[in-house]
Amino acid sequence: MTAGMLNSAALKQELATLDARRLDLDARLRDAVARQRYASSEELAERARSDEAALLAEMDRLMTRIRAVEAKLLLAASGKRPSWA
Repeated sequence: MTAGMLNSAALKQELATLDARRLDLDARLRDAVARQRYASSEELAERARSDEAALLAEMDRLMTRIRAVEAKLLLAASGKRPSWA
Protein backbone atom coordinates (compact mmCIF):
# COMPACT_ATOMS: atom_id res chain seq x y z
CA MET A 1 0.00 0.00 0.00
CA THR A 2 1.36 3.40 -0.93
CA ALA A 3 1.39 6.52 1.19
CA GLY A 4 -1.17 8.09 -1.18
CA MET A 5 -3.63 5.30 -0.48
CA LEU A 6 -3.18 5.72 3.25
CA ASN A 7 -3.73 9.43 2.83
CA SER A 8 -6.93 8.84 0.86
CA ALA A 9 -8.18 6.43 3.49
CA ALA A 10 -7.49 8.95 6.25
CA LEU A 11 -9.22 11.69 4.26
CA LYS A 12 -12.26 9.48 3.66
CA GLN A 13 -12.43 8.71 7.37
CA GLU A 14 -12.18 12.41 8.21
CA LEU A 15 -14.93 13.17 5.71
CA ALA A 16 -17.18 10.55 7.32
CA THR A 17 -16.51 12.04 10.75
CA LEU A 18 -17.22 15.55 9.50
CA ASP A 19 -20.45 14.37 7.87
CA ALA A 20 -21.62 12.86 11.17
CA ARG A 21 -20.89 16.19 12.85
CA ARG A 22 -22.84 17.96 10.08
CA LEU A 23 -25.89 15.76 10.65
CA ASP A 24 -25.78 16.45 14.41
CA LEU A 25 -25.35 20.17 13.84
CA ASP A 26 -28.23 20.19 11.35
CA ALA A 27 -30.52 18.58 13.93
CA ARG A 28 -29.47 21.14 16.53
CA LEU A 29 -30.20 23.95 14.04
CA ARG A 30 -33.67 22.57 13.34
CA ASP A 31 -34.28 22.43 17.09
CA ALA A 32 -33.23 26.07 17.52
CA VAL A 33 -35.59 27.14 14.74
CA ALA A 34 -38.46 25.17 16.29
CA ARG A 35 -37.72 26.69 19.69
CA GLN A 36 -37.96 30.16 18.13
CA ARG A 37 -41.24 29.35 16.42
CA TYR A 38 -42.91 27.78 19.45
CA ALA A 39 -41.30 29.74 22.29
CA SER A 40 -43.60 30.54 25.19
CA SER A 41 -41.81 33.81 25.91
CA GLU A 42 -39.74 36.41 24.12
CA GLU A 43 -36.77 35.53 26.34
CA LEU A 44 -36.85 31.89 25.19
CA ALA A 45 -37.23 32.98 21.57
CA GLU A 46 -34.23 35.30 21.89
CA ARG A 47 -32.14 32.53 23.43
CA ALA A 48 -33.10 30.26 20.53
CA ARG A 49 -32.13 33.00 18.01
CA SER A 50 -28.78 33.35 19.73
CA ASP A 51 -28.27 29.58 19.64
CA GLU A 52 -29.17 29.53 15.95
CA ALA A 53 -26.63 32.26 15.15
CA ALA A 54 -23.86 30.38 16.96
CA LEU A 55 -24.82 27.10 15.28
CA LEU A 56 -24.86 28.74 11.83
CA ALA A 57 -21.34 30.06 12.39
CA GLU A 58 -20.24 26.58 13.45
CA MET A 59 -21.94 25.07 10.37
CA ASP A 60 -20.10 27.53 8.14
CA ARG A 61 -16.74 26.48 9.58
CA LEU A 62 -17.67 22.81 9.29
CA MET A 63 -18.77 23.13 5.66
CA THR A 64 -15.54 24.95 4.82
CA ARG A 65 -13.57 22.07 6.36
CA ILE A 66 -15.66 19.51 4.46
CA ARG A 67 -14.96 21.32 1.17
CA ALA A 68 -11.23 21.35 1.96
CA VAL A 69 -11.18 17.61 2.64
CA GLU A 70 -13.15 16.93 -0.56
CA ALA A 71 -10.63 19.00 -2.53
CA LYS A 72 -7.75 17.04 -0.99
CA LEU A 73 -9.48 13.79 -1.93
CA LEU A 74 -9.82 14.98 -5.52
CA LEU A 75 -6.13 15.86 -5.59
CA ALA A 76 -5.20 12.50 -4.11
CA ALA A 77 -7.32 10.72 -6.73
CA SER A 78 -5.74 12.70 -9.56
CA GLY A 79 -2.23 11.93 -8.35
CA LYS A 80 -1.25 15.59 -8.52
CA ARG A 81 0.66 17.33 -5.78
CA PRO A 82 -0.95 20.42 -4.29
CA SER A 83 0.92 23.67 -4.90
CA TRP A 84 1.53 24.13 -1.16
CA ALA A 85 3.18 20.71 -0.71
